[in-house]
Amino acid sequence: MKARDLLEEIRENIKDYDIKYLEERMEDEDINPISRQVSAYNIENYYEIMALDIKDEENVEISDRLIEEIKGELAKFFDGCSPESEDIFQRFITYICVYLSLIAKKPLHPVGMDFRDGKTVFTKEKDGKINYYCDIREDLKNRSKDYFTCKFCLCKEVK
Repeated sequence: MKARDLLEEIRENIKDYDIKYLEERMEDEDINPISRQVSAYNIENYYEIMALDIKDEENVEISDRLIEEIKGELAKFFDGCSPESEDIFQRFITYICVYLSLIAKKPLHPVGMDFRDGKTVFTKEKDGKINYYCDIREDLKNRSKDYFTCKFCLCKEVK
């Protein structure tokens, strides 16, 4: 599938999500800091998706198999971690993740997000290129679960 076609599929699948609700929820003083940060990242990516224009030279072929793998892994994630989530929310998060992994080439979690004990997603510049790292990627890889969404994140492990 071409990147433009995938972007249109993503737009089609997130357009009905109530982004205004998410924005209003951000104003709630009781929202925990991690949820606030993730929500802000999702809102930012939503608007980025809706405004994006993929140039001809960026309209590359993206593996249909990889797209389906990401969707399948996220379905397993929701089944295991959050089966009570509404379908529209699951679809929204799934397609945001597809966008981040395959088009934007950005981490699945926001840079600076504090997972626990100071572990975070961070950047380092090397040879003029920004590289993303995640302190907990290796920990999550070693847990015995039926899913591992981190394998689709471009963050590198911290060794």
